[in-house]
Amino acid sequence: MKKVMVSLAVVVIFIFLVGCIDYKTYQVPKEEEKSDDSSLLAEIAQIEEELGLGEDAKTGNKNTNLEVKEKELENEVVLPDLEAEEAQPAEESVQEVVVDENKWVKLKVKVTDPDNDVINYTFSPPLNEKGEWKTNYGDAGEYLVTLKATDGVHIVEKKIKVVVNRVNVAPVIQALKDLFVKEGQTVKFEPKVTDPNKDAVTVKVSEPLNGGVFVTNHESAGEYKIKVLASDGELESESFFKLVVEDVNVLPEIKNLKDVKVKEGETVTLNLQTSDLDDDTVILKISDPVGDDGVWETTYVDHGEYLITVTADDGKDTVTKKIKLVVEDVNMPPKFEEISLDLN
Repeated sequence: MKKVMVSLAVVVIFIFLVGCIDYKTYQVPKEEEKSDDSSLLAEIAQIEEELGLGEDAKTGNKNTNLEVKEKELENEVVLPDLEAEEAQPAEESVQEVVVDENKWVKLKVKVTDPDNDVINYTFSPPLNEKGEWKTNYGDAGEYLVTLKATDGVHIVEKKIKVVVNRVNVAPVIQALKDLFVKEGQTVKFEPKVTDPNKDAVTVKVSEPLNGGVFVTNHESAGEYKIKVLASDGELESESFFKLVVEDVNVLPEIKNLKDVKVKEGETVTLNLQTSDLDDDTVILKISDPVGDDGVWETTYVDHGEYLITVTADDGKDTVTKKIKLVVEDVNMPPKFEEISLDLN
């Protein structure tokens, strides 16, 4: 601005001086006069061009462009760029809170009010109205919580990012109880296993329950220590219980039991056999008139029906069976045994 004003002052003084020259007292030759006039006009035109006057100087509007430029400069300096400010709002900072799974989130809030008004504030889920949250296994992740505070007139908000870190824990095997069964029974077993992290779990059970079903037999008696192993691929849990299979005596079996029919004078032979699945020693008893050896030689006076009792004893239990024995009568002719003199 100062440079413009100084230049204008120089032009005005120059024009004034030129106008005051007594051109009558000094006669310039015509050729020099023409040359000087041309030079003067050229210098004035150059000065006007530098000052930005141009044609406006000729018409008397010398200050028009200067005023416009001054106004434009003032507009550029004074007026703010509101659109630019709206396009780039200040980014709100988000506070971050970090906890591990299965831990408490407890936020303490301190809010001040210049008017000393009572401030009420609320939290968005998963936090409760007190700003608390008991996390569990499986809650790992990020949660954006909004905290709102109000004095009854104004409401202000604050964003809080709650980061819950994953904490892996081993699978949990439900308490196991000892099992008691008898030989011959079927045992079905399926352990109950949970994973706090909701991971996939692989469960293994030791023999004889590795298939989940155990069909016992007469040879299964005994005590078994069963191991249950649960794995989530990273951590393992194991637990034990006792399976007791009580011995159940298998009764001995008597074979070749059948009714017998003979004639008087014939020999009765009972060809009986015994077996025992428990491999117990079996004692076989046969009632009279046959006897324990199973052989009876009948006579001609033994005709009739007999109910023979057969007993098998393995030392634990006794099995009793009946056999009907029929001895048919055979009429024999008289037989002279002896002839002698009667002296009386």
